Amino acid sequence: MTVAFLEKVFLKKRKPTDKLRGVELFNLNLLRDLAAADIGLSIAAHESWRPVLEQHLSGARNLSLHCVSAGPSFVRAACAALSLVRESRRAGRFRRLIIGNAGNGIVPAVRLLTLARAFDQAVVISHREPQPHFLKAVSRLPGHIVCVCGPIAEDYRRGGVQTDIVVDYGVMNGDAFHPPETPRHADGIVRACVLGALDNAWKGADTACEAYRQLPETLRRICELHLMAFSTVPAYAQAPGIHPHGWVDFEEIPAFLQQMDIMLVPSRDEEVMRETFSQATVQGMLTGLPVLYADLPILNEKFDAGGGTRFTDAASLSHALAELIQDPAQRAALGAQARRTALTRYLWSTPRFIERYLLH
Repeated sequence: MTVAFLEKVFLKKRKPTDKLRGVELFNLNLLRDLAAADIGLSIAAHESWRPVLEQHLSGARNLSLHCVSAGPSFVRAACAALSLVRESRRAGRFRRLIIGNAGNGIVPAVRLLTLARAFDQAVVISHREPQPHFLKAVSRLPGHIVCVCGPIAEDYRRGGVQTDIVVDYGVMNGDAFHPPETPRHADGIVRACVLGALDNAWKGADTACEAYRQLPETLRRICELHLMAFSTVPAYAQAPGIHPHGWVDFEEIPAFLQQMDIMLVPSRDEEVMRETFSQATVQGMLTGLPVLYADLPILNEKFDAGGGTRFTDAASLSHALAELIQDPAQRAALGAQARRTALTRYLWSTPRFIERYLLH
């Protein structure tokens, strides 16, 4: 079986110093798993992604990179699609076209591949909300729309998409995240954390800092707020008791979380950016951390069985944090429920993905 892989980020120019994170890492790991399952891969990408793809997919027995570099994004997408079309005519149609995320920039490529009948079925992995142009491009494709959360699935349904729409997603390498085998620490300090690309204002690290500052002084003395991670530490995060961290490799995150007692997820919706899944939240849940989370649909659905406390502003976050600082039994109970939910719902399985969406 050979599949074509089309993703908007892979068609953008990448700087050698850019950090790999979020959807980029998910897609690279997915491609690695598909190659390990002896599935042939034909990948559209900007030339700057070639070293990364070759490194992550070294040893792949049937790998074809269709790299482009010139022109604006829609031109690069179209050129990559034409290269994939030529391959489909030379070697036969692709069993599947995997579209790695929703994005208007790849619409020309999707349309060209569809018109050329270069694939049997499409599988869209939608990490974000679809825009009208993208909805129109995929509305009648045979195959599946695999959404990372319920609200995104509803966007496709409201948009009149006739393709099969499912919610099916989770973190990769989930077995790396688990509660520590021994007590986290014995110094009497309660450690709360915010995890994510915190340079982005919509991650809400400023809300977490404001909530911490509103704690009574007696509680601030026994609580630390850890912020992972910034590339540049803002002024609001430079205060006693607040510990900003720089970027670390993914492999270091499980050990960091095992030193924490409480996870805060203060993300907020902004005009152009918002949470659509929050892998950091699930990583904290798997580690057995109780979660204080903002009142957002994609976070609410993760805690409908318990495991956390919802807040609406810095004051209510500060109040909820104060309660957990003083109640280790409640921290343990919420953390255990959060882990149960994550184990049941939010672990990614590439073999399951292959069985459900590539073979049938």
